Amino acid sequence: MLISTQPCTDAEKAIIRRVRQLTDFCWTPIRDIPTYTRQMGNTVLPAGETIQGFLYASEEKNDKFFCENVSFETFLSAIPNPHSKLYQPGKGAFDAPSYGIVCNGLVRYAFGIRRRVPTACWHTIPGMRMIKPHGKYTVEDIKLCDVLYAFGEGENHVALVTDILLSESGEIAGIEVSEAVRPVCKRASYSPEVFYEKYKLFALWRYDEIDSVPLLDEADDQLLWNSGLEKAIPKIAVDNGNKSNYLEGEEILLSASADGEEVIEVFCNGKLIEEIPFYQRMFVPRRFSRGYYILRLKKSKANVEFCINRATISHKVTDGNITVTVEPCDKKSEILYFDFRVAGNGAASLAKYEELTEDEKRSGNFTRPIPNLAKNYKVYFQNEYGIWTHPMTSIF
Repeated sequence: MLISTQPCTDAEKAIIRRVRQLTDFCWTPIRDIPTYTRQMGNTVLPAGETIQGFLYASEEKNDKFFCENVSFETFLSAIPNPHSKLYQPGKGAFDAPSYGIVCNGLVRYAFGIRRRVPTACWHTIPGMRMIKPHGKYTVEDIKLCDVLYAFGEGENHVALVTDILLSESGEIAGIEVSEAVRPVCKRASYSPEVFYEKYKLFALWRYDEIDSVPLLDEADDQLLWNSGLEKAIPKIAVDNGNKSNYLEGEEILLSASADGEEVIEVFCNGKLIEEIPFYQRMFVPRRFSRGYYILRLKKSKANVEFCINRATISHKVTDGNITVTVEPCDKKSEILYFDFRVAGNGAASLAKYEELTEDEKRSGNFTRPIPNLAKNYKVYFQNEYGIWTHPMTSIF
């Protein structure tokens, strides 16, 4: 019989529980979910089969990341909606499905790190420190909540140690690793021999700011574990899910159903602006102007909420520096940070993450040196529905 190592602090408990949310939650899709694995190529997670763990997907083009701009509530509302983005393929074979989380996203969520950091830049996170390089540590060096990190030499990945299993005599008999891998997040335990082989190219890292990790959001936790897996198709829904963000001009797939005649009441910023009559079923693409919306069925009172966002962005380049002026156009949204991107397409890789001072956030004006290879930038905002960003903007 093996004995699990119990977390010693409230911060460690919060880290482990957050990871368990992503690896242990079980749910059942009502339609096939397009996905991709390197072993099988394009395939699907079939409708009607129970899935354990949240989806893996690198959705830089769509910006639909769990625990960043897709909340648990939004994701849960998408599962029973056959028209949700959950069941729509991503932009390209390697991006499917449309919702997901990447390997470093799982570990960042566990630690409560809000900045978006690619695997290549993991070492730049303040407080993240390498304990020993690959091949230079033993299982005795590993502590609960240590990070396994590799970039290059055939491995580009971040994972988290979520249990150290002891024999009855107190010897280390297994290491549990939790990670976001295609097609879903998972955790698995390995004997020391198997662990050394599987993670032979991974260095051992430790987060020195672990005591400042935020505690668990109990409301989110209860929402996730108390959710029913056999929910009826929602009477009214939008494809991003309830309490989600859209950009102005983006098409919304609106669906609604009723037993007979019904009316959709459209409220924007608390005011009734439109009534949409329909009979039995409606499924239409719509575009709405900027604002916070509640769409409610007049008879049943079922509703869905979402926000249409817009930011005004301008910049000028002088002597290798860029000065950005930004306005989120919404008093409920705040500027969070911005980053530089290296390529010219919608999935451009991160070149450099930039913190902003409180004065810069308030003024919406900041200047930074342009890194080598940087071609684009993105500014990130947050409102009550999560993080959103404007379309990627070319520097030159």
